[in-house]
Amino acid sequence: MKKLSKKTIRSLALLIFLGAGVHLLIPQLTSIQNSMEVLKNLKYWALAVAIACEFLSYVGSAYLLVSIVGLFHDRISIWRSLVIELASASFGMVAGGMFGSGAISFQWIKKSNVKSQAAALASSLPLLVNNIAVLFISLIGVIYLLIKHELTKLQIISFLIILILLLLVVVLLFVFLYRRKQSVKYLLTTTRKISQIFKRPYDETRIQNQINEMYEAWDTVLRKGWKKPVLGIAMNFGFDITALYFLFIAGNHIITPEVLLIGYGLPLLLGKAAFVIPGGVGVVEGTMVALYDKLGVPDPVTVVVILAYRFISFWLPSIIGFPLIAVLQKKDKTSE
Repeated sequence: MKKLSKKTIRSLALLIFLGAGVHLLIPQLTSIQNSMEVLKNLKYWALAVAIACEFLSYVGSAYLLVSIVGLFHDRISIWRSLVIELASASFGMVAGGMFGSGAISFQWIKKSNVKSQAAALASSLPLLVNNIAVLFISLIGVIYLLIKHELTKLQIISFLIILILLLLVVVLLFVFLYRRKQSVKYLLTTTRKISQIFKRPYDETRIQNQINEMYEAWDTVLRKGWKKPVLGIAMNFGFDITALYFLFIAGNHIITPEVLLIGYGLPLLLGKAAFVIPGGVGVVEGTMVALYDKLGVPDPVTVVVILAYRFISFWLPSIIGFPLIAVLQKKDKTSE
């Protein structure tokens, strides 16, 4: 009965999420009627390059995972890492969002003959650095739009709240990593109080060991090399931005680098802030179209480009990821 209830809740949640996304997308989809001329004159070679770049972006994400695991003298193939990246992202859409994605990713990495410490860092660090990367790319856009007076007061307040919250997370992380004695003391006190409130058993030794393992993992990254993980992050975002650039070329519109980055970062930031909606469905698309329109890109071009970009960067990988969940689960069962 409990399993059935959970499945029902997840199914209803997914329908609500998708319904919200469709509702937000409807105004943009109706603009397609004015974009037929763009579709007729589409440069297919540029579209092919964009698809190739998006594939390399996911390879970069997989390489990030491989490089982190390698710091602990463990090994996982780039292709299995790619499959885990796709499957865990799709899993997170219907079960727990970012946390669900990280949890299932940890299980699959660990079952690839990888130590628990390596699996924990490989499943959590990419989520953190990706959010930090989006934060800094978004800062470029906010500063530019503030200088040009292109934001309304409501937009300024919304963006600043999100940026402050993300910056707060970064500051707290910095304090946790470099003020260790105080942080450990605070974490132990907090977990003890939470355990008392929810009447859960409190094992201070176990929690202390887990905290120490996190510190050891972080020290390993700093000591043994951060260059390869940084290369993975650069590949992930670099090829993703390049894919968007070539989609504009496919739509016969040349875009400047600053306009490209401004229209790219802020919508992704809002998509992450709207964590209730998986992948920021509708939020990212709607904001991207509005921003590029405001920055002087013709609306018919913007609509075609952004919908194409979201299809190859989000929808298609998500669709591919769902059957890969079953593949990974089946392989893990047969290997047990």
